[in-house]
Amino acid sequence: MSENNQKPTRQDLHRNHKRNNLLVIVGIIAAAFLGLVLLYNIFYGNDEEPSVAAGNQTNSQNMIITESNDSSETSSSAKKSSDKEEDSSEEESEEENDKDKDTETEEVPSTDDNVSTAYTGDWEPIGTTQTGEHVTDYSDGSADRNEIKQAIAAVTGISSDNMIEWWIGNAGDQQVTATVSDTQKETIARVQLDWIDGEGWQVTLVEELNAIPNN
Repeated sequence: MSENNQKPTRQDLHRNHKRNNLLVIVGIIAAAFLGLVLLYNIFYGNDEEPSVAAGNQTNSQNMIITESNDSSETSSSAKKSSDKEEDSSEEESEEENDKDKDTETEEVPSTDDNVSTAYTGDWEPIGTTQTGEHVTDYSDGSADRNEIKQAIAAVTGISSDNMIEWWIGNAGDQQVTATVSDTQKETIARVQLDWIDGEGWQVTLVEELNAIPNN
């Protein structure tokens, strides 16, 4: 009998079986490894992009919030500055009015039964924006009417915003007489003013009236 036709021995069969088992185990390990790699790519492969996108979105939100805060702070600063300017202007106006009201006055007699008190004082001219030769303009909204109103408010204590002008008329060369009251008609006054070149209207006489006269 030739060697090629010999039957495999038990050792040969055991060796072949062992080799086949080893190949199966290696195949299983390789398949498991490939499966793990595939699962990792599926669950973690795109993790970086969402993180970056989320980070960019957060930064954008932070920028929007910061810009909004900056805008609010700028608006608040502008408002505070505007309020300070208004307060300063009001304080200056009140100081000028207080200065004129604090001017020493002298009571003078009057023959008019409608006059309760008449007095003069060394009031300062109100100031003017007008230049050149002066001709009194009695029309509403004119520089003369506005400056006359300011001068009267400074000495009577009736604010310009709370003043009714009942009469504004000529009282002589560069002289004006005006009858005014507050809107409640609690304070009524007749005021004489002179024009001072370059300095504006100057109050020379104030008469406190009992009633609004029919001029």
